[in-house]
Amino acid sequence: MIVLALCACHAELADINGDGPDGGGGGGGGGGGGGGGIDAAVGSDAPACMNGRVVYLNFTGQALTAAATSDATQNVASWMQIASGTAPAYRVGNANRLTDITAITDGVKAQLSQFPVTVVTQRPATGPYVMLVFGGTAQQVGSRFGGAVQTLDCGDTAKSDVAWISDAVTPNQRVINFAVGAIGFGLGLTATTDPLDCMCGWDNACQSNNNQACKLGGPIARDPAANQRCPNLTTQDEPATFSTAFCQ
Repeated sequence: MIVLALCACHAELADINGDGPDGGGGGGGGGGGGGGGIDAAVGSDAPACMNGRVVYLNFTGQALTAAATSDATQNVASWMQIASGTAPAYRVGNANRLTDITAITDGVKAQLSQFPVTVVTQRPATGPYVMLVFGGTAQQVGSRFGGAVQTLDCGDTAKSDVAWISDAVTPNQRVINFAVGAIGFGLGLTATTDPLDCMCGWDNACQSNNNQACKLGGPIARDPAANQRCPNLTTQDEPATFSTAFCQ
């Protein structure tokens, strides 16, 4: 995957551990509605240095359109392999849907609690915000990867990223880890070989340990064998990257 900013190429994210159909580009799908109070804003405590950039967890279904640069405020994504598609509401029809959404939301907030990040489940009125769309299959949103997709932005130039995570990714801890990794990929963090690191498996051969919360560390070596890399960068400080992205 090549950097959005440096090469103007579209960089897709890994099918982490092969969830769902690999390489699945295809037609769009039907949208779906949200579920009750779970979709109200749920913000983490924001440190004083917060710069206004928010993480928006979208569980309610989302129509997306392909574009050269992702922009959550416009519902456009650069990783799409089709002109337009729709992710249905997350696990729509599943009896445990609201419980799962609560667990995922709380888990993402907990794993990002050391950073100046506000996590919400209601779309912010204005950008910038990183939107993670949950629900459906790769064919419905035009992803080349079955489990999750994001655009690698080595310079973090696109502040309103759009990522997608499939219904098929389980258990909830794995979904949470994918979400943190997707945010990191959009900030320019690339794959590592540490199975406990949040960037393990992002288009490389690393096999994540997804039964426990992933970690963000640094400095940590970037995998030189990863399919998508940032030029001339061999290490990354993951906590510093998150802090800079949401503070400065």
